[in-house]
Amino acid sequence: MTASTLNKNDLMEYSPLDSLSISPRGGVNAEVTLKECRHAGKLILRGAGTDKKFLSLTKKILIKELPTTPNICEISKEITSVWLGPDEWLLVTKPGQEKQLEKKLKGALSKLRHAVVDVSDNSTIIQIAGPRARELIMKGCSVDVHPRVFGPGSAVQTHLAHANIIFWQIDKKPSYNLIVRPSFAVYLWNWLLDAASEFNTQIEV
Repeated sequence: MTASTLNKNDLMEYSPLDSLSISPRGGVNAEVTLKECRHAGKLILRGAGTDKKFLSLTKKILIKELPTTPNICEISKEITSVWLGPDEWLLVTKPGQEKQLEKKLKGALSKLRHAVVDVSDNSTIIQIAGPRARELIMKGCSVDVHPRVFGPGSAVQTHLAHANIIFWQIDKKPSYNLIVRPSFAVYLWNWLLDAASEFNTQIEV
């Protein structure tokens, strides 16, 4: 089944990795864990990052203030806000919560110049975790992810194995979330599996 043949209800359950029929494996003393964070909501928010009113109104909804420092994200249980530029952020929510967040932001910011766009279907999230997750990323990425310069809350737009991604570190485990476009998702997943072949790898579904 391809995306073009899916009906509206099917699209809610579709993932670009579905064609791989991924099955769980491993689990004992795993050095690297791979999993897809399916159907996470994603919004692009545009607005003046220097406007105190804009930052105050968005903080009331997002609980935490939008990051205004380059290559930083704010992580909470409900929403992750990733800095993409001086006036642009990626907001990642739990599945199904993006529409409500979009409505709240548009209402709160109605008198300010802003834009809120739902881009949930434009990418998927692959999570890499475990004591050797950093080594796996280093195999295909030029960003310095050494813990002295890249730790929890660090975020960057870059390339991994020539695939354009946005990724951020979640915790000290370390765990990373990688956002990749659907057209590159299968390629990147297979690359990660191959690059992780020397590690004890666990796959979660």
